[in-house]
Amino acid sequence: MPEREVNALLFSTREIDVLRLLRWCRYISRNDLLTLFSDEDIQPLLLFRFITLYRKHDAFVLTEAGNRFLNDHLPELPPAVRPSYKEEDFIRRSRVSRFVLTAYRAGVDLFHTKLSALEHNGACYLTAQARTKGTNPWGSTRVAALLRLGNMICGAHYVESSIGRIAFADEMNALNNNTAHLGGVERALIYTGESYDSILAALSETEDEAQSKLRTYGDVFLKGVVKIFIIPANETGARQLSMMARPDYRVNMTKIALGPLYEPPPKERSEWDAMYKGVPFIMAADMDLQRLDTAAESSIKNGHGPICIVALKGQEEVLKRRYKTTGLARKIFTFSREKPEVLQALSLYTPSDRQFETTKGDVIHAPPLQADRKAGRPNRK
Repeated sequence: MPEREVNALLFSTREIDVLRLLRWCRYISRNDLLTLFSDEDIQPLLLFRFITLYRKHDAFVLTEAGNRFLNDHLPELPPAVRPSYKEEDFIRRSRVSRFVLTAYRAGVDLFHTKLSALEHNGACYLTAQARTKGTNPWGSTRVAALLRLGNMICGAHYVESSIGRIAFADEMNALNNNTAHLGGVERALIYTGESYDSILAALSETEDEAQSKLRTYGDVFLKGVVKIFIIPANETGARQLSMMARPDYRVNMTKIALGPLYEPPPKERSEWDAMYKGVPFIMAADMDLQRLDTAAESSIKNGHGPICIVALKGQEEVLKRRYKTTGLARKIFTFSREKPEVLQALSLYTPSDRQFETTKGDVIHAPPLQADRKAGRPNRK
């Protein structure tokens, strides 16, 4: 890219979002970032030395010059924290970044530094912003992010096999105490991970009741004392989040699926979403498997036999193994993305390649290349 061209550059929304995502996440795997952005988005940022590649883990991080650039142009940023290169810190932050990219792809509003943002639907807050030197209202809890989805505040946990046990009571106390100012909302959990299969494999790890207050994620799931959604950090998970951020998603998606065949469920059967040809019908695309288990059991107990289920493409194989092959479901439908209303409900966010504009309507020019090269050099001692 010629220097004259670079020096005349106006940064695009895509390029600024790469910088903002790195400020919020601290590390992002190169492969993960390239699922959403192109080399053309990343190369100018490397050229200006706003970002660099941490080769040991093949991950991008912001440089000092990149942090200064953001400080000069954007308000409401989390503190510029020098990344820790300890193995355990990198692994933890990389897990968080995968979920953050999934939420970004779903169109969730990510770039907030205050918990008050959760007063609005579709917002996300990363708890790492409150874990600063001298203060840590989240203690040693594992909740990585908070999302506002309709009338729910969901705490997101990254779950995989052998990840260890959690102090569940402490987790819920921290979630309730830190969001107490948000009235009229239900608290729930999101279990995220690489895939549905990897999350469910972790949930199969259970133990006999122990003296310790530490429990496996599988034990917490089986207890059913809090609503838990299974949402992987991939494209299907992004579509799932996009749907769940919409008002009354369960009712609306059920009506979209059944069309004129929709019949409301009996008032006393809130775990069912509709009746379909006399059979209980469940909208399972939010992957609230505890609710689905309850619906299947109550259908059989009340003489209706196996239930009917509708889900997203990418979910049907997991649900088939868990419900159809076990005789709990007779039919599993998937939403057709050919329907305009389904396309809208499951849409993914694509950042614009047009020039970025600040909240004041200003555009952001690239700095002179030579000056930035000097500014981006590490200090020598």
